[in-house]
Amino acid sequence: MFIRSFLQSLVDMGLLYEQEGQYCNTEMAENFLVQSSPLYQGGWIEEDTGQNSRWNTLTSHLQKERPDALAFDKAPRTNFIKALGQRSLRGEIQGVTKEIASWEKFSKAKTVLDLGGGHGLYAIALCQINPILQGVIFDKPHVIPETDSFIKSYDFSSRLTAVGGDIDNDELGEGYDIVLISHILYKFRKNMPHFFKKVRNTLKPGGLLVSNHWFCSPGCIPANGLLEMDKAFLSFGHPLCYVEQFAGLLEQSGFTPISSKDIASTFGTSTLHLCLKTETAADLSQIQPTSCCTSC
Repeated sequence: MFIRSFLQSLVDMGLLYEQEGQYCNTEMAENFLVQSSPLYQGGWIEEDTGQNSRWNTLTSHLQKERPDALAFDKAPRTNFIKALGQRSLRGEIQGVTKEIASWEKFSKAKTVLDLGGGHGLYAIALCQINPILQGVIFDKPHVIPETDSFIKSYDFSSRLTAVGGDIDNDELGEGYDIVLISHILYKFRKNMPHFFKKVRNTLKPGGLLVSNHWFCSPGCIPANGLLEMDKAFLSFGHPLCYVEQFAGLLEQSGFTPISSKDIASTFGTSTLHLCLKTETAADLSQIQPTSCCTSC
């Protein structure tokens, strides 16, 4: 009774096309809604709009005074990690890896550490570009099985290793040519000096630190309410603040910024900072975290 109208609604949305009474997937639907496609987005659509979406419990989220203090082994769910990987394929990974590959020493880089890497697609993409690159994707222990599945699906088991642990308390290794941190600083915003000290110790002298994060709008005034709310759900309350001060924070932490660029992401602009490890660092205990006082 209703199927013809339903199919026509999908035609109107550009998901199907009709030809001589037959309905077929459009190219967009084939690319993004068929599970076997490498660009499949169904997992992220389910996370963003399904039963697990924070939009379904918006009232309780709006009434929170601080981010949830989740147990170390409780979050994030592995399905969410898979969904994050799907979301990042919309252009953010491509933009980030293009900038890293433009670093003059990238072709000679041999090791990469992807901190909080989850799906590991950033490290995988870098290894696709650089045939001599090997690395470690570090995340919480319960995330590692999902990370391993990504590594195996891209056939990089011989060059990439997934390691489970606690960034706060475990050793992260040393002597890396590249260390990548993408969308993980939000949870460390109150203790950035300690975090950057650990990160700096993992790099060899002259090694490259890559930071990819969302920042608040100037004055921390939302420019787009719904977009800012979506980012708040994914950044432990809100993005980082004061992008104009971030380069100075990196310098104080023992890095020399070499470039800063806006990268298109699903939730608006993300800011990419590339910097090199310097020989000496300032007294990191004196560095103030870059964060808003109202929401952290």
